[in-house]
Amino acid sequence: MLSKLFLLQKKKNEQKNLKERWDNKAKNFRKTIANLSPAFVKIAQAFASRPDIVTERVAKELQRLQDDMPFFSNEKAFEFIRKELGAHHSKIFSEISDSPVAAASLGQVYKALLDGIPVAIKVQRPGLVELIALDMLIIRFFGLVSQQFLQSKTDLVASVDEYAERLFEELDYRKEASNMIKFRSLYGYMDTIYIPRVFVDYSSQRVLVMDWVQGDRLVKNSVRVSQEDISLIETGVKCSLVQLLEIGFLHCDPHAGNLIKTKNGKLAYLDFGLVSDVPESVRFSFITAILHLINREYTSLAKDFSGLALIRSDDLDKELDLFSEALSVIFDESLSNFETITFQDIAEKIFRLSFKFPFILPPYFLNNLRAIATLEGLGKIADPNFKIADIIYPYIINRLLTNSGPQFQNALEKFLVDNRISKPNWEKLEALLQDPEWTETFSEQSENLSDTVLNFFISPTGKFINRIVLKELTDFLLSSLTFDILKKTIKITIGLWKKKKKKGGRNFK
Repeated sequence: MLSKLFLLQKKKNEQKNLKERWDNKAKNFRKTIANLSPAFVKIAQAFASRPDIVTERVAKELQRLQDDMPFFSNEKAFEFIRKELGAHHSKIFSEISDSPVAAASLGQVYKALLDGIPVAIKVQRPGLVELIALDMLIIRFFGLVSQQFLQSKTDLVASVDEYAERLFEELDYRKEASNMIKFRSLYGYMDTIYIPRVFVDYSSQRVLVMDWVQGDRLVKNSVRVSQEDISLIETGVKCSLVQLLEIGFLHCDPHAGNLIKTKNGKLAYLDFGLVSDVPESVRFSFITAILHLINREYTSLAKDFSGLALIRSDDLDKELDLFSEALSVIFDESLSNFETITFQDIAEKIFRLSFKFPFILPPYFLNNLRAIATLEGLGKIADPNFKIADIIYPYIINRLLTNSGPQFQNALEKFLVDNRISKPNWEKLEALLQDPEWTETFSEQSENLSDTVLNFFISPTGKFINRIVLKELTDFLLSSLTFDILKKTIKITIGLWKKKKKKGGRNFK
């Protein structure tokens, strides 16, 4: 008995020691990354919301890279403020914290009072341009070697150059201030979203002053998002869809450190250094690509990649058959149950194809994938059953039903009508009418998806489906009528026509 207890205790001690060793390895890995420049830190941050990929232990450590980086001295920070704003910090701010309240890859943040208003002062780290330039040369070299080793048809070096260009843009806080102003003007109407004000007169290239946001991070002290905050994640996904598919101005860095739950329950966005302008043609191609993916129309999906600016049209013409077949191979099995497919899974499959086909990876595409995949990762952390398809699919349909533009109507007709036999796809129509989940569109109006579908059917833009449905119903009724019923119906119709004619009414046409 004593020997069994001894062995049991020994096993527990071994498990404890093993856990401590792995915890230390994760901490050392995070410290190693933290000592590198922002070019590497930014890459590591992308995995902080993906415990399914890097394990919970590593994800927890990587989260500290979002706002718990090493501080630089107050002397250097306050000297930056003096040089950038033209006066000592005490002459501008009535109060300022004795030490930074947070530090990220590009800068650190102080809490202060400006004319009695609580503000956050973001001060850039010294020497960033030189550090990033050196690291990007290293990453570029690895990109070149990887491209040659993997024999990738996609220009990986060009993708690295795009990443470097966007990273250098983040170093100009004046650009971030402009992004914040534009973001507030475009999305300020959303009741569940909060976008801080920026104080332009007190901001410069390396100093940014904005509203202090009082609240809590969505992820606190662990990699877990609380179940009660899942609605905020859904809010973030819906808001990102509006940004990506409707307006075309997207916040591309919505990791847990940049998403705050305010005291009044709103979702606050921070850090607007990385945004994306999405052309209208690309926005529409995103919508049609999702529809073609759902329908498993792989040739049409392949053609969408040209509209998404991911493959040049001349390259696509050469590779169309092979590319369509490749899409079929990688997606067909996953789409057997569309509700379980993840955005991360789609992104990974596309990246896998980028080694076999001549992709172009523009910055907005990479940033768009990152934005949606990050929010999806947070959602699955809070709820393993979180399905991003439950949000994306209704939104896409709602966009098609409420937009009267010719290209949207053409896409909707292709979705709802089987052109091979000129008949409605009854399963899709029934699915639309039975969907009770979509209750908020984030547009100027909110309504149930079923109501949107019914409103579409009675609107002028729904004539194409009305005509086909009416023909189908007429054909069905005629085929179902017996000869006696048909004869009586004709007799009654003729009788009504004669009666109306005697009264001087207008003839039936």
